[in-house]
Amino acid sequence: MIKLLVQINCVLILSTLTFTAYSQNLTYDAYIRGHKVGEMVVSREVNDESTKISVKTHIEAHMLVKITVDFVSESTYMDNKLIIGEATSHTNGHLKSSVHTVFKDGKYVINKDGKESSLPLESIVGADYYYFETPVGKQKTYALATGIMLDIVNNNDQTFYFEHDGKKELHTFANGRLSELEISHRLYTVTFKIRK
Repeated sequence: MIKLLVQINCVLILSTLTFTAYSQNLTYDAYIRGHKVGEMVVSREVNDESTKISVKTHIEAHMLVKITVDFVSESTYMDNKLIIGEATSHTNGHLKSSVHTVFKDGKYVINKDGKESSLPLESIVGADYYYFETPVGKQKTYALATGIMLDIVNNNDQTFYFEHDGKKELHTFANGRLSELEISHRLYTVTFKIRK
């Protein structure tokens, strides 16, 4: 009986090791006009079956009034293909948007703020994937926060941008990962710089 329990424990330990093979965390400090206003934490967990990515952003800026913005997304990929994604954003504590994306019956079903639509595509990659991977060539990516496809434009070998929800997002890469993200709004620009 004791030998059987030891064998079961060994199997459980080994199976756990294969499912938590690799994880990576990146932290970015957020700046507006040179002042630190928050942070973004991005994590990726890779195992034999899937890749899971989560993004958590909190910004607290004092302009004419105090504004807080919170964004959270979680996604799961299999073979570099988005299987399921969730994204919510809040402004001053109030829900601004909620988007749920799932691959089902050969297409992507999107529920944005209670309204359902679909994308007749067999494989997409979310924009969150490119915190850890440099885009190659001209590509499209999926905005988890809004449920739309975006064109990735290559500025040069290490700088890419796309326009999203009325904003231009400039991504600068170094050593195969995102080092700086600049989001230009009409009234201000938020810059996320990787924490060293």
